[in-house]
Amino acid sequence: MKGLSNSIDQAILNLVREKSSGKNAELPLKQNVTLSELGLGVLDIYDLIVALEDRYQITIDEQEGPADAWTLETLSRCVKRKLLQKSSQTLNWKDLFENLIFSGKVRALRTPLTVHLDLTFRCNSRCIFCYDSSGADHGRAELTTEEVKRILDECEEMDVVEVQFGGGEPFMREDLLDLVAYTKKKNLRIFILTNGTLITEEKAHRLAALMDRRFDNIQVSLDGARPEIHDKQRGVSGNFEKALAGIRNLQQSGLSPVVNTVLTKLNYAHIPEMIPFLIEEGIQVFRVLRLQPLGRCLNSSLYDELKLTPEQSEYIFEFLFEKREELFGQLQISKDNACIFPMSSRTLRSRVLPQPGREPVSDACGAGTSKLAVGPDGSVFPCSYMYEFPELRVGSVRENTLQELWDRDELWTLYRNRLTPTGKCRGCEYLYYCKTGCRIISYAIHGDMGAPDPGCYYEPAGLQGVREGGDQALRVA
Repeated sequence: MKGLSNSIDQAILNLVREKSSGKNAELPLKQNVTLSELGLGVLDIYDLIVALEDRYQITIDEQEGPADAWTLETLSRCVKRKLLQKSSQTLNWKDLFENLIFSGKVRALRTPLTVHLDLTFRCNSRCIFCYDSSGADHGRAELTTEEVKRILDECEEMDVVEVQFGGGEPFMREDLLDLVAYTKKKNLRIFILTNGTLITEEKAHRLAALMDRRFDNIQVSLDGARPEIHDKQRGVSGNFEKALAGIRNLQQSGLSPVVNTVLTKLNYAHIPEMIPFLIEEGIQVFRVLRLQPLGRCLNSSLYDELKLTPEQSEYIFEFLFEKREELFGQLQISKDNACIFPMSSRTLRSRVLPQPGREPVSDACGAGTSKLAVGPDGSVFPCSYMYEFPELRVGSVRENTLQELWDRDELWTLYRNRLTPTGKCRGCEYLYYCKTGCRIISYAIHGDMGAPDPGCYYEPAGLQGVREGGDQALRVA
């Protein structure tokens, strides 16, 4: 397997071979042989443990018994357990700053951490669920190269950390790579969101020469391990093979793309088969995103046709939750749990203490408080999910600077002010944690940002109309 070369298991095996002077070079990875039986003395085992602790910045204890009785498998299990504990306790840079907002310490950051910059609504795919209905030209004048560069100049001046290039399909812009180069000159981090179908070998190598592998990322959409699944969701025959070619071109250039899958009723049963497929393809990070009732899926009949049942949603969440630990070090499954609304998961609810009657310290999300989005025509919104709601537009970079817009607090009252929860959220003992969910999705469905997120399947215990089955564990046959 391609993914094995970068795995924790392989790293441990290489170190063991080194300490045993290569005498067991042909030893199978999972053979149940103790380290001492492999020829490692006490000092060799000590050196091995120190090397692993230095490599992964962890402390290895003897929960599995005396170290000289460990096998390759128990040593690997110990390292993975420690790394999992470490990952769950470590905040990334976005979390650290956004916690200032979510804890109510500040109303909004001095400057957005992230600017989401959609360069075009044009797209060579026709995704059946596209959140901004990308595809044909929308008839709006796209930002010119010079206008985009002025935005990037402002991002540098404002101390923005990351710029996300999206669309539509950003590679439809002939100047994309020039804009990437300009962004890096401004010392900004980059995240590119793409369907991957237009990434040739030449473009991949140019990207690799520009992007910093420590901080920059590129995400490619792939909705299944087979053409008939992916192409059906993406609306274009042959899309799967082109996307896969784009992924391989990136890998061959030295870049490691994130693979993102949008979860629908069409592909949910095929998610398990994606795991070995992605490992075989050498993918290191996998993210699954729940379907959003936006764009083309604002059509309620289409959304109802494509969205998962509560049972299906819970099944996929539990599957990915288990695989995240099982495959730790081999395939990173995103821990943002974006495949499900958090409070819909019995597992996630069990990890927090119900807080009946307690209001959130802050109702804010990142939209308009730590990030903003700029549409292809220069329109500014708190979040790219809002493009099809012109009444939520706060301004335009063709009329004002980003700093001027960000500093005009009255433009952001809908996003920086407290919400008034409505519907079942008012009596929910988990409101403290979820804050009614995604504001824009609630707005899209109910016309009310304080209404329940349509992805929430949980019924508060004190309310009538609890669906059949109550709060029992959800399973599918």
